[in-house]
Amino acid sequence: MNVKSILKREDTKTQRKAEREIPSISAFLGIFASSQLRLAVLGVLCALVVQIPMFAQSIKLPPVTRTTLQNGIRLVLMEYHKAPTVTINAQFPGGTAADTPEKAGIVSLTADLLRKGTETRTAQQLAEAVDFLGGSLGAGAGDDRLSVGLNVQSKDIDTGLELFTDIIRHPTFPAEELDRERQLSIAGLEAIGEDPGSVARRVTLETVYAGHPYGVDPTITSLKTITRDDLAICYKRFVVPNQMILVAVGDFKTADMLAKLKARFGDWPKVHVLSQAVPSVKAGPRKLVLIDKPDATQTQVRWARVGFPRSSPDYFAAQIANSILGGGFTSRLIDEIRINRSLTYNINSSFSELQHGGTFGVSTFTKIETTRALIDATLAVLKRASAQGLTEMELKKVKGYMAGMFAISMQTPEAQAAQLGEIAFYGLPNDYLQTYLPRLRAVTLPEANRIARTYFAPDQLSLVLVAPASKVQAQLKGLGAFDTRSVTSVGK
Repeated sequence: MNVKSILKREDTKTQRKAEREIPSISAFLGIFASSQLRLAVLGVLCALVVQIPMFAQSIKLPPVTRTTLQNGIRLVLMEYHKAPTVTINAQFPGGTAADTPEKAGIVSLTADLLRKGTETRTAQQLAEAVDFLGGSLGAGAGDDRLSVGLNVQSKDIDTGLELFTDIIRHPTFPAEELDRERQLSIAGLEAIGEDPGSVARRVTLETVYAGHPYGVDPTITSLKTITRDDLAICYKRFVVPNQMILVAVGDFKTADMLAKLKARFGDWPKVHVLSQAVPSVKAGPRKLVLIDKPDATQTQVRWARVGFPRSSPDYFAAQIANSILGGGFTSRLIDEIRINRSLTYNINSSFSELQHGGTFGVSTFTKIETTRALIDATLAVLKRASAQGLTEMELKKVKGYMAGMFAISMQTPEAQAAQLGEIAFYGLPNDYLQTYLPRLRAVTLPEANRIARTYFAPDQLSLVLVAPASKVQAQLKGLGAFDTRSVTSVGK
């Protein structure tokens, strides 16, 4: 589905690519009955990783060329000759945070329709041309950015660039394609109640970001109000050269790629646009929310609170602390809630960092009859981490694992292009990738414990449950007053 509420927040996916591998490894280690055996397996895995000097020392990448065209387009180019492919990403400010409640979904629909017709090609012709190349051409919107991506073999770069340029500079937003995409999105929202995980994710973000643009999600009502003219206005507001960052990584010569991009985009005239004023995220009061889904067979459980923006100096310490708590495959939450108590198949914690703020949260599920047991056990783990802190042994093991996984995640041009785009968009240092591992290793135990005290304290975390209210309300006594509402109200 193309609806923002059904999609995971994509603006922070790339920098935590290593962490996204964790659940599958957690499942693997979970088959070992004892903590000692799991730690032994972890030790072997970490040993295999650190045997590779590059992983233990630094990330070595080819030189990066950064330049700006006269019309304001910022270019970031890096040659990568290990595979005969080219990845090109364009990004513009004005992601879904630019949505208003009345027109929520407009930025996502604008991005989706870039590929659905241009002045010279229909949606079918575009799709057939991309399929013929065996590549990919897509567009989408996250909270902060509207992005367009191309991936083709290097021998097909001229044809690929022609298509890429066409959908960026000459989209027509056909009315029939808008109707089709709108109906798909509405159908997704009509069916969202059938997916308790999606309901929990949407309500949690709406709860934490209440009153902020990050908390605005599409509804059936808002989607029905969006017209083709609305998309054209949205496009003209955000998709302009002087707001564009263009990243290219792959099997090319820098001078040749620079010439190609200048030929395609150099004559695109600047457009004066008003900058988007998005406020910083402010923490609100702690909330308890129960979404009543009478036919649910499990309880979806989410804890969340406001975090920090992507540019925060807390970033590295937070990645370390979170991996120890619930982001790593021998994390405290996995060990206690899944392994020792068998209350869930999976539980994880994560930080999500955006341009103007972020979140910290814990996500899991359990049998309806063990809802309170899981809540109490998880709160105990959070309380112990925040009050008593983490350990040097945990810090050392997590650093080795995260360093290895980050190095592994940087082995493809797609990942490199995504990271370079993130550096440019969020204003991170140009040497961010080269200094990532030293900065990770430099995190101290007091720094990690400061993160734990600040973000893991249970009394600062909102709680969202999706469950049959009649079957769990008795279990929730003593936790506080829950705002209870029907699942049928979500997304409408």
